[in-house]
Amino acid sequence: MAEEKRSFPINLAGLQGKWQQLSRAKKAATIVLGAAFICILIFAGRVLLKPRYAPLFTGLEPANAGKITAKLQEMGISYKLDDEGQTILVQEDKVYDLRIQLASDGTLTGGGAGFELFDQTKLGATDFDRHLDYQRALQEELCRTIVGLEAVEQARVHLTLPEPSVFITETAAPSASIVLKLNPFVQLEKEQIRGIMHLVAGSVENLVPEAITIIDTHGNLLSDLYHEDQAKQVADATLKQLEVRRAFERELEQRVQRLLDKVLGPGQAVAMMTAELDFNSQETTVITYAEDGVPRSQTIKRETWVGSGNLGGEAGTGSNIPGYVLPEDSENGAYEKVEETTNYEINETTQKQIMAPGRLLKLHTAVVVNDKNGTITPQQVEQIRSTVAAAVGYQPERGDQIEVQGMNFNTEAQEAAEREWEQAERRQRLAQYVKNGLLGLAGFVVLYIIARVLRRRHEEALDAELAALPTLPEGGTEAVLFEGTKEEADDEGSLNQQVRKVAEKEPEMAAFLIRTWLAED
Repeated sequence: MAEEKRSFPINLAGLQGKWQQLSRAKKAATIVLGAAFICILIFAGRVLLKPRYAPLFTGLEPANAGKITAKLQEMGISYKLDDEGQTILVQEDKVYDLRIQLASDGTLTGGGAGFELFDQTKLGATDFDRHLDYQRALQEELCRTIVGLEAVEQARVHLTLPEPSVFITETAAPSASIVLKLNPFVQLEKEQIRGIMHLVAGSVENLVPEAITIIDTHGNLLSDLYHEDQAKQVADATLKQLEVRRAFERELEQRVQRLLDKVLGPGQAVAMMTAELDFNSQETTVITYAEDGVPRSQTIKRETWVGSGNLGGEAGTGSNIPGYVLPEDSENGAYEKVEETTNYEINETTQKQIMAPGRLLKLHTAVVVNDKNGTITPQQVEQIRSTVAAAVGYQPERGDQIEVQGMNFNTEAQEAAEREWEQAERRQRLAQYVKNGLLGLAGFVVLYIIARVLRRRHEEALDAELAALPTLPEGGTEAVLFEGTKEEADDEGSLNQQVRKVAEKEPEMAAFLIRTWLAED
């Protein structure tokens, strides 16, 4: 039993003794640290074990949010509200299941019902009730369609559908009013507003886009951008026509200019184009009648009779019935009659021709070539004229005109620009040379400084090595090598033997002696 008590990892008596040995400050710090550690564990446990919530729906209206929360309460699902009630949060693992279930239950259909109003037949409903239900359903369907646009967050549509009348003069035109709540930092373009107006106009019978009013939640009239002044529309159309005309002329000018630059050199010719375009849309129907008709049908009737005597008979009814009378020139009672009838149709040809806007009527081309004081001959001018005519599609029967003239160009500005360019290039080249020289000089100075520093460090290291070596005794190297008399030092063979002995006994001393001899030499 005593051995089991000794093997227990925690000795309470030892811990109590250590606790009593601590000072008051250490005891207080230990208590605070322990309490903080326990609080951290509790907080971390709550955070880790707490269910994680994710947005189920965002940007909800109060009515829709109320319907969804009521459905969640009925299903027993815990939820949270955020963003002033516009966002509903549920547990993260239930988000997609709840979205599918709420969508299938019809909870997400919005504040009103669309054409599902007619899914159930109402007994006793009058024509007024059906007309009102149709108007409500149509308004809700248009709202759902408009909300499907990316820039629109919410929409509300009000339709005015007048009662049909048997009198045409008393029939009123329908109208519509639309209120849009746009997404933050989004502004509808003119084309988008026009699209919404035509969408609503196409969904309501006899509704025209001019009878539709659109505003946003800030009270700004958006449909006013569609009803622009007619004069402004005409001006915009004219401006677009001028832009198309100028783009066409510029394209031809660039083609001819590239051709002339290749042949004569850059800056030796200038080409200008003037085009007359017809922007009127025209439809022509031509009906042509031929002189001869086209046979449609032909009928040929032939009668023949061969006999003798006359055609008369005995008295009575049979002989009194009128018969054929033989012609006087008939021979032997023979008779033949042929009737031919031919019906003709009128030979008519109908040709329908639609001319699209932008048809080219005439093209005027002007080309000026640098004459260079008469160096351009008339033959060359004619060649240039023929080449340019082929490049622009010259057609005399259309009324096109082309003029090629040789003139002396004023090249003073070009020459001054070239001189200025040469001077600027020379200055730039000189600055580059100076820059390269300064960089080279700086590099040389840096290399020189590095070499000096390395040499100084080498000398310092050599001095340190020499200082670490033992010093020679009095008498120099002879005192180290020879311990005998002067005559032994003068003997060359004895000198070699002494050097070998010193190198074998003391290698460091031998190396020091060799360095000393080299320094003396």
